[in-house]
Amino acid sequence: MRASGTEHCFAPPANKSIFGLYPKARIVGKLHGHDLILFNATSSGGGSGTLTYFALLDRQSFDFVNLLPTVQLTNQSEYKMWSLPEISKTPVVVTADFVLDFKAGETHFSRHRYEVNRYVFEPNLGRYVGRVSYVTRDKYPGLDELDAVRVLDTERATLLSRLK
Repeated sequence: MRASGTEHCFAPPANKSIFGLYPKARIVGKLHGHDLILFNATSSGGGSGTLTYFALLDRQSFDFVNLLPTVQLTNQSEYKMWSLPEISKTPVVVTADFVLDFKAGETHFSRHRYEVNRYVFEPNLGRYVGRVSYVTRDKYPGLDELDAVRVLDTERATLLSRLK
């Protein structure tokens, strides 16, 4: 990845080294005059499920520093970067990942409730922190019914009300 004319590299931490598939990086904003970069890479055991590692990178002292706590999402999830200037000058990261209820007979790709999380940059800490976490009341269609999970736009009003 090239940042501000200088080449830099980032890889998940050694204990997260299973994440080697489909690495992607894209600029999602600015922080301290540097590009804020969303990086993700996926892991698969060869079955129907995958796990994706996310990092939100800032360039500090010639290296990339991940500003997010550990964020890993399954292929039965959704994430978005929201611009919410009333809450944060930097993008707000929101995620939704399925909660499997074996007792209800749910299968991997069936309808599920989702755990919704929101991460915001805390200037006094110099990093992103999780501030809202809840499980949806309703079940949402999974990949048996849709080509992509769609939870966050429907949950946006609930999530925003919990932020205040």
